[in-house]
Amino acid sequence: MRTSTSKHHLVRLSMFATIILVWQIISFFFPPAFIPGPFIVLGEVYKLFADGSFFFHMYHTLVRVIVGFIWAFLVSLGLGIMMGVNRLAERYFEEAILVGLTIPGLAWSIIALLWFGISDLAAWFAIFIIIAPIITINVWQGTKALDKDLIEMGQAFQASKPQIIFSIILPQLVPYLFAALRFGFALSWKVVVLSEMLGLSNGVGFMINYAFELFSMKLVLAWTVGFALVMLVLEMGIFKFFEKRLTSWRPEINLAATT
Repeated sequence: MRTSTSKHHLVRLSMFATIILVWQIISFFFPPAFIPGPFIVLGEVYKLFADGSFFFHMYHTLVRVIVGFIWAFLVSLGLGIMMGVNRLAERYFEEAILVGLTIPGLAWSIIALLWFGISDLAAWFAIFIIIAPIITINVWQGTKALDKDLIEMGQAFQASKPQIIFSIILPQLVPYLFAALRFGFALSWKVVVLSEMLGLSNGVGFMINYAFELFSMKLVLAWTVGFALVMLVLEMGIFKFFEKRLTSWRPEINLAATT
């Protein structure tokens, strides 16, 4: 087990090392104002961390993401389950969900700013309206894919409704819920940064736009890299951790062993 874990960590580290190496090689062929090297950018990231500006703006971005995402997830969870178990609800909401998927996120961000002005409410609404259809589809399809034989078997053994929900239904939905969580959360970051770039007065997106106005590529990349590091910590430290714990019942599939 430890050998397997160490191997996985080694693979991840080698991937990051490859990115830095390729980045460094490319930077040799261009002036620093166009493509600064990775160590120049990491130095700027350190300065942003040291003076506290990164944490100030990251806090505002993170709060916007959490509020908008929770709002979207709770609504989408109920709607997706309802569409999965009720054919009438599925037919009623299906076209609306598909239309919501086709409208560009940039359009929704601009509409939100025009409706709600330069405020956090605009960012919350943009996150909600953009990611809600995506999360709904994941939950909807996950509900339709439930093994009905297991549910009928639980009913045959006179299992109570809470037992059926928590022991049969939810474990089957967990992989779909985590797929919706991870994809929706990642998209939320993109939406909020776009909203901040368009009109808000703080946040990571606002600072990336500020660095752009200064024509400072190293500062743009520094904010981008710092932002990506926080995303990586949240992904590996929270989502990956809980997903592994809650889906430990699923057997691992090793196709290499079957060939």
